[in-house]
Amino acid sequence: MLDSRIRGAWDRLMKPVGAALARSGLSANAITVGGLLLQLAAAALILDGRLLVAGAVATAAGLSDALDGAVAKAQGPGSVFGALIDSTTDRLSDALLFLPIAWLYGVSPPGDKSGQEWVAALCLAVMVVSFLVSYVRARAEGLGFECNTGIIERAERLILMILGLALDLVPVALIVVGTLSVITLAQRLLYVRAQIRSVSAHE
Repeated sequence: MLDSRIRGAWDRLMKPVGAALARSGLSANAITVGGLLLQLAAAALILDGRLLVAGAVATAAGLSDALDGAVAKAQGPGSVFGALIDSTTDRLSDALLFLPIAWLYGVSPPGDKSGQEWVAALCLAVMVVSFLVSYVRARAEGLGFECNTGIIERAERLILMILGLALDLVPVALIVVGTLSVITLAQRLLYVRAQIRSVSAHE
């Protein structure tokens, strides 16, 4: 999880940017959709084996995801539907990052990546665990429990995967992201279980 001071500084940096975009009439939902389209372009670049450019485009898509939140805050209380759209597009964007990588390594690997079909299987496993990390938090909060814990969240996953693309170290990035995501999943499950036991003990 990003240090709270870093996240706080980032939020302060994004606040005037979000306010300016909100005044321009650009909606948070439009930025969300734009980010998804950028991620779709990054997916196409990954399939074409152009990993460095794909990393740059994926970075722009990630920044769009940060901007839509800043614009939503500047426009006032966010809508429930907007939050739903944001969460849904986050999962789609994640899939558009992991699935093309799995295809590249497992179905049509270029010469320098032949014989690394195991990376495709690892990529799909990491995608599932990443989705579970997000799902556990959403489900726990839906049940009324706090679940804002763990050593890696979506922002960190994206940063590590983008670095993996840019440096052509995708297998290493997947191993790191997968390991940290498994740890985070366990942390969240244990954290919520402790809250459930605490509530039960006071009933």
